[in-house]
Amino acid sequence: MENNTKGTTIKRFIAFIFDLVFIVLLAFTVYMLFGLIFKIDHAGYQNVMSYLLLIGILTYMFLGEFVLKNTLGKYLFGIEVVDNERRERPSLPGFIKRGLLKIIFPVEGFVLLFSKSKKRVGDLWAKTIVINKETNKLRPSVRLIIGIVVLIALVFSFRILMGFAVKKTDFYAIGTDYLKNNSAVKIVGLPKVVNQNRNTADFVVPISNENQDRYAKICLKKNGDQWSVSQIGFIKEHILGFSYGLSYSSSN
Repeated sequence: MENNTKGTTIKRFIAFIFDLVFIVLLAFTVYMLFGLIFKIDHAGYQNVMSYLLLIGILTYMFLGEFVLKNTLGKYLFGIEVVDNERRERPSLPGFIKRGLLKIIFPVEGFVLLFSKSKKRVGDLWAKTIVINKETNKLRPSVRLIIGIVVLIALVFSFRILMGFAVKKTDFYAIGTDYLKNNSAVKIVGLPKVVNQNRNTADFVVPISNENQDRYAKICLKKNGDQWSVSQIGFIKEHILGFSYGLSYSSSN
């Protein structure tokens, strides 16, 4: 038994973090993918997709082992959940019990860290244990590469889809039209930084102009159903990376 559980505590922590990053990246990528069909600045789209993606994230994190037989994180690190006595796949009630207590994951993590039995409270309640898989089709190094490639692919997919989804929004169209009509600039790429609110929005786009400004930041307000530009600024410094922020709070 000791060999089956050797090193599983640290593997579980890393696998949990990987799964969390993976499912959040996947959720935002799907959000932007459907944004190519529906406008992401539409309140109805935001509400429906947010609920659907939240359900998907919670299902994966709490019941991923039951729905998919194993989460991607656990697969990559060569561990699996089994019944404590039979050493077989747990029953549905067992998965539900251990999944429900993940909602207090900071406490569960603390308990697991100091548990001699290498079990968290959810494992004790469900009578399960996480062990090292006896056989894996792929070597650990290959599985690690797969994990890294998956995350990198999701990051780039989200980046590209975000740019094109934002370009379909009303606030982007109004903001860029205003910029072109009032400044001698040319937009040369996809939006890099986007903050979207029900009543306000701002985004940064790369530009080319005589003053050698690298980016333009466009801020907009929404009155009723109409967007209007409230401020435009120019940025010379290079912006590393990209970001997207979404808020449902009202802004005046």
